[in-house]
Amino acid sequence: MKDILKITLPLVAIFIVAGIIMSVTYQHTHPVRFQAEKKEKEEALKEMAPDATDPIKPAGTWSADNKSYEYYQATASGISVAYIAETAGKGYSSFIKMLVSLSPDMKIRDVKILDMNETPGLGDQVLEKSFLDQFKGKSLSQIILTKTETKENIQAVSGATYSSRGVTNGVKDAVQLLVDKYGAGIKTAVQGVEK
Repeated sequence: MKDILKITLPLVAIFIVAGIIMSVTYQHTHPVRFQAEKKEKEEALKEMAPDATDPIKPAGTWSADNKSYEYYQATASGISVAYIAETAGKGYSSFIKMLVSLSPDMKIRDVKILDMNETPGLGDQVLEKSFLDQFKGKSLSQIILTKTETKENIQAVSGATYSSRGVTNGVKDAVQLLVDKYGAGIKTAVQGVEK
C-alpha cells in the first residue's frame, strides 16, 4: 500500500499543478487570441470590400449546419458596394470557414478561406488562387461543382472532391442568404451541387 501511495501522490500533485498552470495560461492568452482573431477578421472584411469607406459592421446573423454566422453590408458614403457573409462547408476532415462577398448585382466578388484543417498537399489545394478565382463573377445558378473542365461552373480540385464540395456548398449557402436578404428583384434558378 505504501508503494502505491508513493507513486500515486506525486502523480496527483503533478496533475493538479499542471491543471493550475493550464488554467492560468488560458486566462492570460484567451483575451490576446480573441483580439488577434478580431483584428484578422476586420482585415479580411476590408479585403472583401476594399472600396468600402464606411466601417463594415454586422448587419445580422444567420445559421447553417447548427452554427451561427454573421453577414455584412459594406458601404461607401452610405451606398452599398458589397455584401459579405461568413459561412462554412464540411470538407474531408474539417469545416472550412470562409467569407464570401457579392457585388450589388449579386455576383461573387471574392471568396476568402479563414480557417480549415484539410489534408496537407491534397485538400488544402482549395486555398489556391486558381480554385478560388473560379467563383468570381458567378451568380447563384452557376455555383455547381463538376469534376470536368468548365468555365461556366466550378471545377473540383483533382483528388480533393470533398474539400472542393465543402467550399462550394459553403459559398452557395452564403450567396443564397445574401440574395434572399439583398437581391430584391433578382431571381436566379437554384441548382444543386453535384453529389
